[in-house]
Amino acid sequence: MPDWLLRAPAPSEAETLGRIGFDAWELSAFGDDDQGRADRTALLEEFVAFCRDQRDTMLIAELDGKPAGWGAREYLNEVVSDLWVAPWAQKRGVGAALLEALEIAIAKGGFAHAELETYAGNVGAVRFYMRQGYTPIWRGMKHSPSLNYALDKVRLRKPLLQAVQT
Repeated sequence: MPDWLLRAPAPSEAETLGRIGFDAWELSAFGDDDQGRADRTALLEEFVAFCRDQRDTMLIAELDGKPAGWGAREYLNEVVSDLWVAPWAQKRGVGAALLEALEIAIAKGGFAHAELETYAGNVGAVRFYMRQGYTPIWRGMKHSPSLNYALDKVRLRKPLLQAVQT
């Protein structure tokens, strides 16, 4: 049995959760390939602001009594807008559990599929999503307002028929 639980975020956790998102970004292929183009202080502030302002769209994974990752559906539609797992908690099932819970919420909202986007150069993330049943449906350059430059992005989709039927 896993030693993590899923829950809603507390208002006081915005700083901690924003740091988790930033640290996961910085240590991923996103951060590696950024080559200093992004204003890291501003990006951290954006992560914290998102976690403060979008709490109602977020789900937190807690591992060993502390936040280990979070996912969000910023517009409460079929799109998983964010999935960030603290580097120390990766490869422990946290991301898969968050993604599955978000997919169930999407299905309960009446949507037949889930979608998400990630940086195409983040091969580990793309591979993770494909193992979770996602299929690429689009790839191209897309401007990132947070980073203020265009990224090679891939959009993936997963049918949720099983989740809808349960």
